Amino acid sequence: MHSSEHFKKSLERLEKNDPTQLYAAVPRIIEKIVEEVHKSLDQYFIPSDNSDNILLHREKLHHEEGIKKITRELTQQYGKAYRRVIEQEARQHVLEDMFFIPKRADYKDKTFWDRWKAQHEMTMSV
Repeated sequence: MHSSEHFKKSLERLEKNDPTQLYAAVPRIIEKIVEEVHKSLDQYFIPSDNSDNILLHREKLHHEEGIKKITRELTQQYGKAYRRVIEQEARQHVLEDMFFIPKRADYKDKTFWDRWKAQHEMTMSV
């Protein structure tokens, strides 16, 4: 899923369920933060017809450690009041792309992508 698609889904989700009430209070700031979360996670994405190239960008930040890195960096930029939204959106982005949140080390397993593709195909066929 591309960053713009993630962004759209995030805003729809926040409009329906905003436990922090931040979206209702400061929607433009939240929209900017949400957009930046998704762009940050996908910053290594290079458009390509090769599906392996599309998947490989996920190894950079689509994992628990990447979520923590993005959360830390954007919390420093926007402030602690937004930390929960930043982390929530980063987690949701990774879940939407990966169907679970791997550890960085998981990508080093030579069978990781084969297992992921099999799980992805099984999930998509349901």
